[in-house]
Amino acid sequence: MKAPAGNRNKLASIVKKHAPAEVPPPPVWSEEFAGDPVALLVHSILAWEAPLATADAAFEKLSKQLVDWNDLRVCLVDETMEIVGPRYPNAFRRLLLLRTSLTAIYKRQHEVDLRHLSAAGKREARAYLEALPEVPSFVAHRTLLLAFGSSVMPMDARLLVKLQQAGVVDPEASESMVANWIAKETANDRLVETHFALHAFADSTPDRAVGSRRTPGKRTRAATPSEASATPSATEASTTKTADSSSNSTGSRSSGRATARKTAKASVDKSAKKSPKKNAKKASAGRSGKTTAKTAASDGAKPSRKGASKKTARGTRKKSS
Repeated sequence: MKAPAGNRNKLASIVKKHAPAEVPPPPVWSEEFAGDPVALLVHSILAWEAPLATADAAFEKLSKQLVDWNDLRVCLVDETMEIVGPRYPNAFRRLLLLRTSLTAIYKRQHEVDLRHLSAAGKREARAYLEALPEVPSFVAHRTLLLAFGSSVMPMDARLLVKLQQAGVVDPEASESMVANWIAKETANDRLVETHFALHAFADSTPDRAVGSRRTPGKRTRAATPSEASATPSATEASTTKTADSSSNSTGSRSSGRATARKTAKASVDKSAKKSPKKNAKKASAGRSGKTTAKTAASDGAKPSRKGASKKTARGTRKKSS
């Protein structure tokens, strides 16, 4: 991570404020699986982008309802959701990840057990856990930190956003960049304490949408009493603006209504002026038509047809030839 990586003073202040009095003991599924890193893997999946108290309660419910890791592995997602509750953060995705991770371990070891990694070494353990399908880096690094003492810092999107909002790290920094920076800035014997302190810090601040960041506003100079008396307050300005807008809208409505009435009246008057002339024309046309029909009937004349005139014309031509 390129310098400036982050604010060391703000990071130290957060760790000092939220550091636990003592590091919480590792979660225990049962006495049979004491010391098995699978317990920390399961607990880390439950703590990923979720409050630590919520993960503790869910882990306890699962350990009471199910027998062993294999029972948890074969349990359907809907059945597991009934145990932890559907309101758990990202419940379906989280519980599906839990099932696929345990299944991947079972396929490689023919049992759900990770105690063999304690003798393999930190590098082998890291390669093994990071190779699990779809496992977030937070889950792998938290298991490595708490189970094998690796010098890593768990980091998820929830904690990253809150560190960015607090001004500890750069707004454009990624999870891996911030995790590496904190791991370098922290002594190895204080990494576990720092992890729980940062998780407590994330739990103490309200959750917002991932990616939302607070934009710092510009500082303004405080107005003097004389300036304050001369300058209207924001409330007065908003009140005046609202009154002006309401008066403008009222005036526009009234003017619109007056215009509509004028237009309607003009159209009525226009139609009234045109209608007598049209009626007179229709009446005169009707009377003239009746008079022509009567005259034709009295004289005994028949209306001429074009066909007849054509025949007469043809006959005249024949005779003349």
